[in-house]
Amino acid sequence: MSEPVYEARVIVDPGQGVVLDCDSEAARLLGASSESLQGAAWHRALRCDGLTRVALGHALQSRRRVKLPPFILRSMTDEESVVGAMIFPDRLGDSDTSTLLLWDSPAVALQSMTPPPDTADTLAVLGVDQFRHDAAQGPREVAELMSALRASLLEIVRTRDVVSRPAGTSLAIALRDVDLDAASDICTALLSHLHRAHGRELRIRLGLARMSRERSALATLLAANNALLQGRALAARDTVRREQEEDFAQLVAAAINAVGIFGAPQVSQAAPVTAESAVVPAKAPVQPVERDIEGYVVDNMEGAVDQALYLARLDIPVAIIGPAGTGKMYVAKIMHEHVGGAADMLSTIDCREFRSRGEANKRIGRELASSEGRTLVFKSPHLMNGEAQAKLARQIRSRRLADADPPRALPAARFIALFPDTLERLVARGQLDMQLASAFAGMPIQVPPIRDRKQAVLRWAHKILLQEGARRDRDMRGFTPDAERAMLQYEWPGNISEMRQCICDAMDKTDKNWLTPVDLGLFQGIEAAGTARVGESRPFLEVVDSAAQEVPDYAPSSLDALDFALAEAVHSLLQLEAIKPLGTWLDDDLVSSALERYRGDARRAADFLHTRARNISRWLPKIQAREEERNASALWQEPRRRLREWVRESPQLEKSPMQLLQGRLLAHVEGQGSDLGTARRAGIMGVSTPTYLKRVREQDGA
Repeated sequence: MSEPVYEARVIVDPGQGVVLDCDSEAARLLGASSESLQGAAWHRALRCDGLTRVALGHALQSRRRVKLPPFILRSMTDEESVVGAMIFPDRLGDSDTSTLLLWDSPAVALQSMTPPPDTADTLAVLGVDQFRHDAAQGPREVAELMSALRASLLEIVRTRDVVSRPAGTSLAIALRDVDLDAASDICTALLSHLHRAHGRELRIRLGLARMSRERSALATLLAANNALLQGRALAARDTVRREQEEDFAQLVAAAINAVGIFGAPQVSQAAPVTAESAVVPAKAPVQPVERDIEGYVVDNMEGAVDQALYLARLDIPVAIIGPAGTGKMYVAKIMHEHVGGAADMLSTIDCREFRSRGEANKRIGRELASSEGRTLVFKSPHLMNGEAQAKLARQIRSRRLADADPPRALPAARFIALFPDTLERLVARGQLDMQLASAFAGMPIQVPPIRDRKQAVLRWAHKILLQEGARRDRDMRGFTPDAERAMLQYEWPGNISEMRQCICDAMDKTDKNWLTPVDLGLFQGIEAAGTARVGESRPFLEVVDSAAQEVPDYAPSSLDALDFALAEAVHSLLQLEAIKPLGTWLDDDLVSSALERYRGDARRAADFLHTRARNISRWLPKIQAREEERNASALWQEPRRRLREWVRESPQLEKSPMQLLQGRLLAHVEGQGSDLGTARRAGIMGVSTPTYLKRVREQDGA
């Protein structure tokens, strides 16, 4: 679309600040008659805001030819439009005047954004400002490159995000449901992807502006465009620039003084070019995935595997200690298989599942009585009733069955216990019985978290990607280089379990056969230029000393960490001035996490949730229908991760987990959202207003 040939003409007396004359096109654009505009203050005729008025006033008084950046003009009917403008100094009789030429600059980019941007969204404007413009790169080649850039962006943006068609050397992106911090991370990943695909000699920048209730999508797009133009003018090192209040004023000042000592600038209006098609570079955006990874990933776990092989032949109870998801169960299997144990001779006793002391004693007594030649693995025995822990400890230490009549010796078996923390800390917290800790304290095996085994991170990621691809019947090609760098830089607090869930979620978000940082939601270590971010190195002994000092005196429980994440999510939602059904999402992901814990067994998941299996079957279609919405919300990803971690580690509860977590969320909504109306607070909980009020009364009375 070319710029209009005919401009509206307004003649202004800059000294008096009034309109002297205007043509019919100006009257049409301003929504008033020519007669009513004559003698009116020019800023009232244009109905521009205060910042725009000050900047335009300087330009009108400069007595120079100035091409202004686009700005918002409001007609007398309050209709907003973006206009381009030029100012020419002139004289009328004995008076100095300025002629203001205005023309419509339609925001075609907004027309392709369906649904239109919401208050929780961030708008980005991408611009390329370094072309050769020689015989080999004219307007058509530039237009084709812009179309190719758009095609590359569509490979990496999230499903709900929108990329507009190019307008000249720019295009717009609507980033749904993200604040400026998250948008900056996403845009850095986008730029890195573009530089890798199209060459680092391109200079690409992005301007960002966040939607709000106080301004329209058009005004937000203009703010993002001004951020881009100002970043380009400053030649700033940061290629992703957020809007600043003074952007327009600084752009006008730069336009006034554009030619330095040589006076007025030359006026040139070049029509933008368009292209019907473009060739996308054939360069593959992914690193080849490592295939044929048999069995467990080659990973010695910093000596844990060697220690397990040594202890496997000793007749002592063994504790395997490490955070959730580090592979403790695999180490137990290594020990069992090393002495020739068959797969059916390995028994796992999940102590999280015991609801009472009697249930624990009955199950453990049955397993011990039939344990001849077997390996018994106790998962999280510290979550059992204290008396049940003490009874198990007495039987292991005395090597006699407690409930046998007549008394008899404990069968020859291997005993392994899996703990998430050191025995000393579990005892200090009152979670682990001293006698049981003593029984397993001989030679504990420490399994380090995945962040301390960087050499295994990518092999784990490739193995998981291939496994999940096969399960979904998708031929996955791998990860982009930026995605691999982000995975290496990320700390993986949830270890291998978190990595698997992260990759699964990413595959659910995209139908591409490779994964990007945007899909994974990881942005560590990525530079917009597509180069590696070099971390500051430290001397070896300093690293060792710091590691020794990093043992925390207090580590929050998984429930406390989840509670904090929910509080942060409510805070972020209120900052965005948006309403999202966090309560509904909480229930959705709680049900999904319970099904993951029990590998799709709806009956066992229902027992954990204190509900019936048929309820889960009834809920699942709506849970799956809301999956994309939950995936797309940046503020929900941390609560979701913490929720899964809590469900994995939680014992059977006396109270319904749904009621427990809904109560925690309700407390945060009431505490932080007291200024909101009841209907909006109910919207955050995902319930009707009467239901919300009922829950508040119940919580207050509890």
